[in-house]
Order: sequence, then structure tokens, then C-alpha cells
Amino acid sequence: MPPTHQRRVRFFSLLACAVATSLPFAIRRPALAWLGPGTAAAPADSAPTSVVLWSEHFSGPFDWGDPEKHSPAQLSRVYSIRREGPLSFLHAFHDGADSSPPRAMHYGKAFPDHAIPLERVTAFRWKWRARVHPRVTDDPWLDMAAGIYVVMKAPSLFSSGRGFKFGWLAKRGPTGTTQRGLLQVPMRTDPASERWASESVDLCALYRRAFRPCEGEQILYIGVTTDGDGTHSLAEGDYADFELSGLP
Repeated sequence: MPPTHQRRVRFFSLLACAVATSLPFAIRRPALAWLGPGTAAAPADSAPTSVVLWSEHFSGPFDWGDPEKHSPAQLSRVYSIRREGPLSFLHAFHDGADSSPPRAMHYGKAFPDHAIPLERVTAFRWKWRARVHPRVTDDPWLDMAAGIYVVMKAPSLFSSGRGFKFGWLAKRGPTGTTQRGLLQVPMRTDPASERWASESVDLCALYRRAFRPCEGEQILYIGVTTDGDGTHSLAEGDYADFELSGLP
């Protein structure tokens, strides 16, 4: 089994275990048409008053981490909090070409004790930018400057999960593909730059189209990944202003 695939299987197995045991993280379905940047899957004609169900702006203490429980020193080789004027954001830098590269690490927020009902969520919003794309390969999903996971059912060694992997890819990638049951949604293929991009996705509508009714489902994990280990190259991206809004 290739090392990159082994790492991904291990990540999802540990994610499933951590969610199931409430460990804190300080962590081919029918083809789906590309939604395009900054668009919702199926906006309602008239939305009721919404509230913020969860947000992360990286401006204070936060309880993100990774299910493989890397040390703070290891995590800091890839992830750090930075400021740009009034904006605080999560910076990710992975040098897969280094002679002693850091491990490719996921970083995110798990909701084991207070999972968010998916049916209440009307919009998932965030800002991101791709500053350095990894080397382009035949599979643009192998490594990414910026990728975001939203998990409703964590994959395990013996079963597929359900959820999404939103990617800012170095080049156009196939639609309708999955990673351990998570639908891979290519959001952008813009060139690397210092420009921020804002996104808004209707998770419930997207889940309904890709899997099954969203009623009764819950959001268990939201996280990011920036890595260049599969292509042994440099990948760099930034993330800011995560927010889930929906029905009170």
C-alpha cells in the first residue's frame, strides 16, 4: 500500500475512533456537478432568520488538533496562526521536498459531544487562498495547497464514511470521485496568489444530492489539510473565518 494511502487510511481510522470515544482534538456516488466557487448547492427562495451555529476566526484560544495526536512541535512545522491587518488566519506550509519533511497532518475541530444537526445548517462559509500549489500530477487530489473536510460519518478500516472534501486544486480534477466515502468537490483551480476567496455552500442540500436526506445527520468534524508529501513538493495555503449558520 503506498505510504500516502496508508497515512490517509490511518487518519480516517483515528478520526472514527476519536469521535466515537469523544476524545478532544486540540483533528462512487452519482456524479455531482461542480458547484463553482462561492456558490451554494441549492439556495432557498426565501431563507428564515439564521443564527451562527459555530464559528472559528483564529483570533483567540481554540481547540483544534489532529487525531494522530502529533506534538505541538510537529504541528507547528506545518500550521501556525498569523495576522494580516485585522484578519487572523490559519497558515499552512508543508515542504514535502525537504530532506527531512514534516509529516502531512490534518488539523481541525471535532464535535464529539455536541455534534451539529445537519438539517439546521443553511450555509457553511469560509475564506481561503492557495499561495503555493504542489507539483501537478495526474491526480490533482493527491496533494493540495488548500483542502477542507466536513465529515458526517467518519470512515473506518471496514466501512466508508460520508461527507465532503472541498479542494482548491492545482488543475481541474474529476467530479463524482470519493476518498474513503467522502465526496471530493473541486471548488477552485485558480492560480496561486495572495488573493483571498470566499465560499458559501449549502451542506444539507449538497448532502441530500450526494448521499441521502440530511435529516437526522450530524456534523462530526471540520478540518483542513495542506500537503505536498505525495508529490514531494511544496504546498502552502491559508484559511480564515469558518462559520456554520442556520436555523435557531
